[in-house]
Amino acid sequence: MSNPSQTLPQNGRAFVKAVLSGDTVILRGKPVNGPPPEKTFSLSGISAPRLGTAREPEKEEPFAFASRDFVRRNLLGKEVIYRTEYTTTTNARDFGTLTVQHPVSSETVINRAIVKEGWAKAKQDNRKGQDAKPDDQESLGELELEAQIAKKGIWSEEGGARSAAHSVADARALLDKYKGKPIDAIIEQVRDGSTYRVCLLLPRDENTKTTHQYVTLSLSGVKAPTYRKDVPNVPDLVEEYSEEAKYFVESRLLQRDVKILLEGVSQNDNFVGSVQHPAGNIAEALLAEGLAKVVDWSVTMVTGGSAKLRAAERRAKERKLRLWKSYVGKAKVAGADSDFDAVVTRVWSGDTLTIQSLATGKEKRVQLSSIRAPKPPASKPAEKGSASESVKEFGYDLDAKEFLRNRLIGKKVHVTIDYVKPAEGVYEERECVTVKDNDKNVAEMLIARGLADIIRHRRDDDNRSPHYDQLLIALEKAQTAQKGIHSPKDAPVHRISDASFNAGRAKQFLPYFQRAGTVPGVVDYVAGGSRFRVYVPSQNCALTLVLGGIRAPRAGRPGEMSEPFGQEALEFATRHCMQRDAEFSVEGQDKVGGFIGSLFIKTASGDRKNVAALLLEEGLASVHEYSASQISNSNALWEAEARAKNAKKGVWANWSGDEEQDQKVEEEKGIEQRENGAEIKDVVVSNIEGGGRVWLQIVGSELQKLGRLMSDFANHHDQPASAPIAPFTPRAGEYAAAQFTSDNAWYRARVKKVNPDKTYTVSYIDYGNSETIPASRLRPLDKEFSIQTLPAQSQEAKLAYITVPELDADYGQEAYDFVRDATEDRDLVARILGKVSTGTGQALNVVLTPKGGSGISLNERVVSEGLGYVEKGWVKKWEREAREGKVGGPKGRATVLGSLVERMEDAKRGRVNLWRYGDFTEDD
Repeated sequence: MSNPSQTLPQNGRAFVKAVLSGDTVILRGKPVNGPPPEKTFSLSGISAPRLGTAREPEKEEPFAFASRDFVRRNLLGKEVIYRTEYTTTTNARDFGTLTVQHPVSSETVINRAIVKEGWAKAKQDNRKGQDAKPDDQESLGELELEAQIAKKGIWSEEGGARSAAHSVADARALLDKYKGKPIDAIIEQVRDGSTYRVCLLLPRDENTKTTHQYVTLSLSGVKAPTYRKDVPNVPDLVEEYSEEAKYFVESRLLQRDVKILLEGVSQNDNFVGSVQHPAGNIAEALLAEGLAKVVDWSVTMVTGGSAKLRAAERRAKERKLRLWKSYVGKAKVAGADSDFDAVVTRVWSGDTLTIQSLATGKEKRVQLSSIRAPKPPASKPAEKGSASESVKEFGYDLDAKEFLRNRLIGKKVHVTIDYVKPAEGVYEERECVTVKDNDKNVAEMLIARGLADIIRHRRDDDNRSPHYDQLLIALEKAQTAQKGIHSPKDAPVHRISDASFNAGRAKQFLPYFQRAGTVPGVVDYVAGGSRFRVYVPSQNCALTLVLGGIRAPRAGRPGEMSEPFGQEALEFATRHCMQRDAEFSVEGQDKVGGFIGSLFIKTASGDRKNVAALLLEEGLASVHEYSASQISNSNALWEAEARAKNAKKGVWANWSGDEEQDQKVEEEKGIEQRENGAEIKDVVVSNIEGGGRVWLQIVGSELQKLGRLMSDFANHHDQPASAPIAPFTPRAGEYAAAQFTSDNAWYRARVKKVNPDKTYTVSYIDYGNSETIPASRLRPLDKEFSIQTLPAQSQEAKLAYITVPELDADYGQEAYDFVRDATEDRDLVARILGKVSTGTGQALNVVLTPKGGSGISLNERVVSEGLGYVEKGWVKKWEREAREGKVGGPKGRATVLGSLVERMEDAKRGRVNLWRYGDFTEDD
C-alpha cells in the first residue's frame, strides 16, 4: 500500500517495511498526510533462493526461508541508505545496494553481508557501460567462495528444505490441538487492520524442527474497516480509515516475531485469535485509536476476557476518534438514581420483575437487560366448556420463572438501570436493568442454565447490558453443554390444571386436600386480603384459596371505591405472601369452586404463621363468627382480633367496646330518615381529584376570615425574619407553612408523609390539594396562623351513594372533567348525609346541587351520563325498603337514592359510557 501522491526517489533513506526474499525488500518512506510511499527494491549482484507461494508451493528452493529470515532479522524496521544502480525494463524494478548504520557481519553494505553469511550467491554481472562494476562483483565472488569453504548458509551440508503447508486440512483439529497455547509465528501479510496472513512455526516432535503452517487469522473481538483492493474478479472495497488501520498494523507487526493464541474458527474456517507482542496488544491499540470496533460474535473468545478491549473502545468513543467521530454517548439513565438496592416483590416471567426501592419505597416493573425469557409452548385453543379448557401448558418459561422466584422473591438485590426500552406497539416503555444477588448477575445465571437467550443487539447499539460479553460467554457454555433451551431433546411440558375452574372440578379435588392435611404450595397471586391463587406442584394444579373464619375488607377494582382498609389488607397480604413458598389446609369449598381453608407462611424470623391471624392482628380483617366456628384454630383467630381491638389497629381504630351495638342501631336507620335529617350548607369546591372526590369550603364568616388570614400570612412570609434559623424538619402529622410550587405563595399545610429522599408530602388544609416538596419550602407555622386561630377550611367529601371511576380507569378522565365543569367557580348546596371512611380517614358524604338551579344533583347527573354507578349495597337496601313500602312507589316517599337507581337503569339501557358493553357489575 502506498500513497499515490508520493513516490520514493531513486536514491535516499528509507525504512525496510518487509523482506520478500533474501535479495528483495520493500522500502517505505516517512508518512506525510497519509500512508507513506513504498517501493520494491532488489539487491544487485546477488541471487537468493526463491520462496514458494500458496499457488506454487513446489517452486520453493532449499534454504529460501532461512535466507529471507537472515535479512528479515537484520533489516526489518531499520533505516537504510539505498542507492539504485539500474532499473529493469520488464517490471520496472530498481536494483542496487543497501547500506546500514550498524555493520552486519562486519559489513555495512547488506549485499556483501548476505553473501558473506552464505545466504545468497554472487551472480555474474553481464551489464556493459559505465554502471558496470567488475571490482564489486569480483569482491562478492570472493565472499561467496569463503562461505562455501566455511559451509555457511546455503552451502551447509544439512538439507535446506522446510516443511510448509499453505492451507489447513482440518481447521477444527488444529484448533483443538493448540487452542490457548502461545505459538511462535510471523505476520506475513496484513490484509486489513484485523485480518492477517500468518506463518505458524509449529514444533515437530520427531526432530525438534519446525513445520510452517500458513493460516488466515482474524483478531478475536475486533473488526477494522475493510480494505480490499486489486483482488482478481472481486470489486474493490476501501472503507473509511481502512488504509490508516492497515498501515497502523503493518508498521508495528508486519514480519515481526509474535506469538499467536488460536481461540476459535470462523464460519469460513479461518482462525480467530489474539496476537501477543512484547510492545502490547494490537487489538487494544487499534480500538484505542478508533481504528476498529468491538464485535460481539468473537469477543467472547478473547483469552483473559474482553474488559480491556471494551475499555479501549470506550476511550476512543469519549475522544471521538476516527470511526467514532460522530459518536454521541447515551445519557446516564436515571442520573444518580440509576444504582440502588431494592426488594423483589414479584416475578412476572423469566426476564421481568417488580422491584421496590429500599430508598424511596416506590415499586416499578423492570426487565433484565439484553436477555429474552423462553416463550410458553404453542397450544391449540380448547373448546369452550371442555376439560382441556381448565389446563394450561408451560415449558421452559415456567422453569425460568421458578428459578427467579426461588432465588429472588422477597430478597434484597442491587439494581442498576442500564437503558430504557421504548414503547413499541402494545408494549409499554420499560426500564432494563442488571440485577445482582450477592454480586452475581441474575441474567448470567439464567443464561448459564439454558433458561434464557440473548438479545442480538446491533453493533452500534449502546442500549445493552454492560455485562453483555459475560452473557455471551455464558450462552456459549450453555450451548456447548446443551442445557435447557439448547438441548436437542423435546422441551419439558408442565400441564397445570385449574382445580377451581368450577364447582364440579373443585369437588373432584376436595377429598384429597381434606385428607392430605397441610399441603405445600406457592402463592402465585393475591386477589384480596383473604383471597389467594395457590400453585400446588405435587398435584400439577392451581386453586383459589379463601381464608376461612375471617372477613377482610374488599379492595375495589379499577374504577371502584375500596372498602375502608381494603387496600391496606390487600397490600399487607401481597407483601407477606406474594409468590412465597407456603402451606395450606382445606376445610371445604364455596359454590363457585374456591377452596376454604388456612394459609401458613414463614415470617422473616423463620416462624410459621397463620395468614388469617396476621391479618386480624393488624386490624385488617375481622372474625366471621359462623365460619370461624367451623374451623379447628378459631381460638387463635379470636385472640388475634382481641389484640387488634385493644391496640385500636386498622378497622378497630375507633373501637370503644360499644361499637357492635352502635353498628346495629345505624343499620336500622332507614334511607328516608337518613336523607331527611341531612345538614344543608352552601359550599364551593376548592379541589377535585379522580374517583369523584372533592374538597369543599363551607361558605360563611370563617371563609371570609380565611381571605384576611391569607393576606397577613403572605406579608408575614415576605419578611426575612420569618425564615427558620436552623433547617426545619417536621414530622408526619405536623402543621407547617408550605410554599406552593405553582405560584410560590405560602399556605397552611399539614405533613402527610416524610419520604426517604428527604422530601415531604403535604396537603394544603384550606384548599385540599397535595404535593411533594423539599424541606427548603417548609417553615414552622406561627401560632397566630394555627388551626386554633382558624380551623382548616377545606373538607374532603364523597358523592353519596355512588362510585366514580379513578383517573387511570376507563372513563375516569371523562368523569373527572365532568365533575370539574359542573363545580368549578360555581356556588353549590351540599346535603351532608354523614361521614364515610376512606383510605386516609373520614370524608363528608354529600349530595351536591347547584345553588338556585334545577334541583338535579351532581350525583344524579354523573349517574345519568354513565360516568358513575350506584354502589351495590345501596341498591339492595333501596330495593328492600321499597318492597316494605318505606320509600318509592305509591305509599312510600321519593328519595335521592331512588332517583339515582332509576337514572342508572336508564343509563344501562342506553349503553352510556360505562355501560357501553353491558352490565359490568353482574359478576360482583
